[in-house]
Amino acid sequence: MRKHLVPAAILVVSCAFALALAALVWRSSTESDRLRFESFADDAVGRIESRLDLHVSLLESTRAYMGVANAGRDRDSFAAFIGELDLDGRYDGIQGIGFADAIAVAQTGETASTIAASYGLDRGVWPTETDQTVRTPILLLEPQDRRNFAAIGFDMFSDATRRDAMRRAARTSRPSATAPVQLVQEIDENRQTGFLVYLPLREAEDGTDEGDAIRRTGGFVYAPFRAGDLVSAALAAGRDLPVHAKVYDTEVAPDRLLVAYGQARSSSLATDFATVREVDFAGRRWVIELAPGTAFPRTASDLPALLLALVGVALSVLMALLVLSQTRRAEAVAALADSNARSLDQKDLLLREMNHRIKNSITRILAIARQTARYSADLDAFMASFSARLAAMTTSQELLTESDRKLARIGDLLAAELGQVFGEDMRNCALAGPTIEVDATAAQSLGLTFHELATNALKYGSVADGDGSLRVEWWREGDEVAIDWIEQGAKDFTAFEPARKGFGTRLINMNIERELGGRIGREFGARGLTVRLRFPAMRIHG
Repeated sequence: MRKHLVPAAILVVSCAFALALAALVWRSSTESDRLRFESFADDAVGRIESRLDLHVSLLESTRAYMGVANAGRDRDSFAAFIGELDLDGRYDGIQGIGFADAIAVAQTGETASTIAASYGLDRGVWPTETDQTVRTPILLLEPQDRRNFAAIGFDMFSDATRRDAMRRAARTSRPSATAPVQLVQEIDENRQTGFLVYLPLREAEDGTDEGDAIRRTGGFVYAPFRAGDLVSAALAAGRDLPVHAKVYDTEVAPDRLLVAYGQARSSSLATDFATVREVDFAGRRWVIELAPGTAFPRTASDLPALLLALVGVALSVLMALLVLSQTRRAEAVAALADSNARSLDQKDLLLREMNHRIKNSITRILAIARQTARYSADLDAFMASFSARLAAMTTSQELLTESDRKLARIGDLLAAELGQVFGEDMRNCALAGPTIEVDATAAQSLGLTFHELATNALKYGSVADGDGSLRVEWWREGDEVAIDWIEQGAKDFTAFEPARKGFGTRLINMNIERELGGRIGREFGARGLTVRLRFPAMRIHG
């Protein structure tokens, strides 16, 4: 687990760096498109402001014209002046320029006569009823067409939205625009939201009531605008602007929408690049939302950033694999070094074991020789018995060798080891236990253990002298195999308990505890020795 931490960390860090770099490249390319759109947005707002300023200048010119000897109140001269401006040909977006007289309610009849004389209309001032003390009927409106003709005589002061703008114009003597309204000229099916801009002929005097203040202005030069036509004319002038624009009066709200121009691009750019601008116009604040239109071209490409991300991730994976390979190689070298060290340790152990076994074999042979001589009547009997015991040692060794390739029975291992130590007849030796077969590892370990125990019994016990006995019992005990080695005799075995562990004892412990994962216990008594061996049953077969 730990060996994968460094490659994983390298992979995560390098991938994060590569993706961050790709994101930076993408952001820089996207930022260039954003800046280009910002220039389009600035151009669009500038065009709208310029168009509005141009129309206000027309009103200023008209007011100046009407201030000369009051000549502008005559329809023919007013129509001639407006005709010279060529509104239809040069000033798209404006519906016309008109004059709304400021009169008292009692003067309505006189104004109706003027309208009838100028335009041949008998409709008079409308609406006929008003709750105001002053009226501002449309007396002149040019150029005349079917739409403008429908507005003649309309009392604009009777409408609250128009009235607010006229009051502001009278008070400041400056152009004043209305909130969004429905123009009275909207008599067709294709209706648009509109607004009007008023400019008083004269500034109202301070200290007068509202009615007198409005009348003292002498009336209002005004212009009606269809918001859609105005914005379209402004943005269509010159090069095409690939923008989608929504113009609101005062705040962004559905009921404050003046016009929506163009169609937004159906992508995340419409949201990411969207911007809001504000325009102060004739006493009102317009809020303009701008977003990329369908014709907005992207000059930047996502391909370089994508390729950079893919190459960066691929290199990160390759780097992590190389580090993992080097880590595994280093681990393999370390494992080889550890294996070599363990091999050297094992070789040293085997050499010591061989040396120990050779010494033990010599001891055995001498002990067997002494024991055989004690019970032999003559030399021939000695040779026969001695040769038989040497043959038993050879047979046991062959059994241990074969156990590396196949299973061996615990009883056979005990019989072989005890037979070569105490002779084939194994006087005073008793073996008791079921048939339990062990694998090669367990056979080797048990064989060496039995060898050491039998040799110690021969050296220090009473079995070989004929005044002692040995009983070995084995059985299955749950998930373990149990073996009890019980020596009994006249000797006091407490004197043989070693103060420190010799090689034989360490060899037995290593075989049982390390090789078999078991445990060993020794009990040195006054009349005997008991060695208890326990190891997991997973080493047995069947």
